[in-house]
Amino acid sequence: AFATTRSKESDVYSYGVVLLELLTRKKPVDASFPEGMDLVGWVRSVWNCSEQIDRLIDVSLQEEFLDPMVMEQVYEVFFVALRCTEREPTERPNMRDIVKTLEDANTTTRAF
Repeated sequence: AFATTRSKESDVYSYGVVLLELLTRKKPVDASFPEGMDLVGWVRSVWNCSEQIDRLIDVSLQEEFLDPMVMEQVYEVFFVALRCTEREPTERPNMRDIVKTLEDANTTTRAF
């Protein structure tokens, strides 16, 4: 999961990892993960098995889930992070699309 050469695609991947760190409050390599698994692998494994975001998001953030608007934003950020960390670099969005998605999520929430 660690890139040896810099590219736009690797920057997008790194941004996705940072988003996952913020949401889970876990490091990219954490002792709580099964051996040989990193943050991206752990998130994808848990999500693919359960599709329950509350199993991934840090407990201290979960009280925010009571507000449906905030929860919608959390999902948007989570899905952006998943797209950014796609295994195939060509499947990752570009930063312009990422920014637009995040701005749209923020605008939608502020409209209410």
